[in-house]
Amino acid sequence: MKKIFFLLLPFISLTFNNVHAQKAWSLEECIDYALQNNLVVKRQELNVKYNRNNYSQSKFNALPNLNAGVNHGFTDGSGEYVVNNKVYANDVWSGSVYLNSSLNLFNGFQTINDIKQKKYLFLQSQSDLKKQQNDISIAIANGYLTVLFAKELKEVAENKLGVTTLQAERTKKMVEVGNVAQGEFLQIKAQEANDKTSVINAKNDLEIAVLNLTQLLDLDSTAGFDIVVPQYIEVELLSNPETVQDIYDAALNTMPQIKSAEYALKSSEKQLSKSWGMLSPSFSLNGNLGSDYVKNPDLPADSYFKQLDNNTRKSVGLSVNIPIFNQLQIKNAISNSKLQVNDYSLQLDIAKMALYKEVQQAHADAQAAREKYFSSVEAVNYNEEAFKYTSQKMEVGLVNSVDYNIAQNNLISAQSSMLQAKYEYIFKLKILDFYLGKKIVL
Repeated sequence: MKKIFFLLLPFISLTFNNVHAQKAWSLEECIDYALQNNLVVKRQELNVKYNRNNYSQSKFNALPNLNAGVNHGFTDGSGEYVVNNKVYANDVWSGSVYLNSSLNLFNGFQTINDIKQKKYLFLQSQSDLKKQQNDISIAIANGYLTVLFAKELKEVAENKLGVTTLQAERTKKMVEVGNVAQGEFLQIKAQEANDKTSVINAKNDLEIAVLNLTQLLDLDSTAGFDIVVPQYIEVELLSNPETVQDIYDAALNTMPQIKSAEYALKSSEKQLSKSWGMLSPSFSLNGNLGSDYVKNPDLPADSYFKQLDNNTRKSVGLSVNIPIFNQLQIKNAISNSKLQVNDYSLQLDIAKMALYKEVQQAHADAQAAREKYFSSVEAVNYNEEAFKYTSQKMEVGLVNSVDYNIAQNNLISAQSSMLQAKYEYIFKLKILDFYLGKKIVL
C-alpha cells in the first residue's frame, strides 16, 4: 500500500498544483498581490524604513552619550640611571582608564527641530509609498478591465460565428431544395470564414491582455492564469458624478502626493529653524572619570589596581560655544534654507494645481464616457431589431446574403462599441471613486 502511495504521490502533487494554478484571480487579489510583490513598491518600503531609522536616531540624539577606554603602553628609555649606587633600567610601563559623558544642554533648539524635520521626512516617505501603491492599483484595475473587455469581445465574436454557421446550414438546405442560388451559400460560407478569423483575433487580443496583466503582476508566465468575471458589472446611468470641486476637495485630504508635498514643506521649514539655531550659543555639560598607573620593572610600586584607586580623577565642566565668524557659512545656510522653503511651497502649489487638472480631466472623461455608453446601448438595441428583421427576411428569401452580412456586421460593430464604452465608463468611474478616497473594487 505504501509503495502505491509513493508512486501516486507525484501525480497527486501535480494535480494539486494544477488546481491551484487554475484558480481565478479577483481584482482585489490582483491588487493585493501586486502591492506585496512589486519591486518598485518594495524599494519605497525600504526608503520608509530608512527614514524611520533616521527619525528614531534624531530622538536618541537628545540623550547624553557615554564612552569608556583603556590605554596601556611601554616606553623604552634606552639607557640606565643610578640611585644610591644602584643601576636601574629606564623602561616604563604606563596606562590609564577613563569614562566620560557629555550632554547638550542648549543649541538654539537645533536638536528639537531636527527631530521634527526627521518626523516630516518619515511621513513624507510614507506618503510616497502610498502614491506608488495607488499608481500600481490603478494600473492593475485598468489591466483587469481590459481583460474583461477582451473576454466579452471574444464571446461576441464566437456568438457571431455561431449565428453565421447556423445560417450557413439553413442556406445549404435551401440551396438543396432550389429556393436559393448557390452563390448565396458561398457568400454565407465566406462570411463564416471571416468570422472564424475574427474569433482567432479576439482570442489573440485576450491573450495579449492577460499577458499585460500578468506582467503588471510580475508573474513569470500566463500559464494557468485567469481572472474572476463579476456576475454583475453593469453601470448606473441615471445619476451624474459629483462636481469637480467636491471631488477635488475630497482629493486634497486623501491623495498622498498632496500629503507628501505638505510634509516636504514642513520639513524645509524645520531645516530653516535649524539654520537659525546655528546663530545661537551652545551649552554642553561634560563629565570625566579616569585614573593612571606607572610601573618601572626595577622600582617598587603599588599594584595595578591600587594605583588606579589612588590616582582616580574626576571632572565636571560646562562649555559654551559662541559663533562669531564662520566664513559666512551660517548666513548662507539660512539663505539657502529660505530658498528651499519657497521652492517646496511652490511644489505644493504645483501638486495642487496638477491634482485639480487631473480631477477636472477625469470628470470630463467620465461624463463623455457616460454619454458614449448611453448612445452605444441605444445603437445596439436598434441594430438587434434590424438584424432580427433581416434574419427573418433572409429565411424566406426576401434579402440576399450581402444584406444579411451588412446587418450582422452592423450589430457586431455596435456591440463592440458598446462594450468598449462600457468598460471605459467603468474605469473612469473608478478613477473618480479613487479621488474620493474609495477603494478600487468591482
